[in-house]
Amino acid sequence: MANEWTVTYGEHHIQVVKTSAGSAHLLVDGELLDATNDLYAAEDDPALVGVQNNIRIDVFLTPYSQVAIRVNGTWIAEGGRVYAAASD
Repeated sequence: MANEWTVTYGEHHIQVVKTSAGSAHLLVDGELLDATNDLYAAEDDPALVGVQNNIRIDVFLTPYSQVAIRVNGTWIAEGGRVYAAASD
């Protein structure tokens, strides 16, 4: 079973998908920007990084299906829940 997190940043649709096979994918506006099989990234080192249209997305993952998303240095999602609305 895959886990999926979706947030909106301005007009951009950011999606993180963690597969049952243990990989993860970062998509922005439907475009795959990064993928990994290493979900054990250090706390200060993102597992997925993507840059599109001057937006940098850092995704922090744990093997226990927790996610935190940072866009241009601002946390917009943590623990699988969106807790702040960000805009361009």
